Amino acid sequence: MPTAEGLLLVAHGSRDDRAAPVAHEVAAAVARLRPGLATGAAFLELATPTPQEAVENLAAQGVTDLALVPFLLSDAYHAQEDLPAVADLARSRGWTVRLSRVLGPDPRLVEAMAARLAEARPSGEPPFDAVVLAAAGSSSRQANDTVAEVAADLGHLLGVPARWAFASAAAPTVEEAVGDLRARGADRVGVATYLLAPGFFADRIRAAAASGGAVAVTEPLGACPQVAAIVADRASLDDRQGRPDGGKPVTGN
Repeated sequence: MPTAEGLLLVAHGSRDDRAAPVAHEVAAAVARLRPGLATGAAFLELATPTPQEAVENLAAQGVTDLALVPFLLSDAYHAQEDLPAVADLARSRGWTVRLSRVLGPDPRLVEAMAARLAEARPSGEPPFDAVVLAAAGSSSRQANDTVAEVAADLGHLLGVPARWAFASAAAPTVEEAVGDLRARGADRVGVATYLLAPGFFADRIRAAAASGGAVAVTEPLGACPQVAAIVADRASLDDRQGRPDGGKPVTGN
């Protein structure tokens, strides 16, 4: 069987049935952007296929050169601990494996969040005069600081005050961030859901946004064109920045 290059998108996994299809949709979109690239998605828990099952599927397609891309927005626990183990699993087959950096931060994500806010604004209503970027939240200060940076970039792009907020594990909460902006005179606060897929945290952000007095809240990023383009770039040999291995392919013994 001829050898092939492959991409494996690895997500955390969720009990919510709406979540897993997003990773599969992005993998399919990348296959359209990169003809000849074998693509797949796997989940660390709570959904299938598992990484081992996905690696077997790619092996059946002749893959021996794999780009492993975390389907994650920030460099927190799963990117640092779980993804290297998946890379080792593929390397144990003798494959060349390139472990990519996570999807964020990236200017295209900021553009995608701005587009989601435009979609969420009711037709005929005036623009938002402030925005909140709401993420899941992490015990990693570095991951949370990245959310703050993205929020600042979003506010700069839209030309309005911006705050960041978290659904769990960190402060401020979505209600607190929306309330702070309203206390400072903002009448129309929009909340941008900085998540890749629907699920528990997206639902929590939506409820908190309404409770805090936001006038609109976006859907998660989902399989939007910007996310697919970023993933396709991460699969490239030229996308070396921030790799745990310095961008150098590693071959199993």
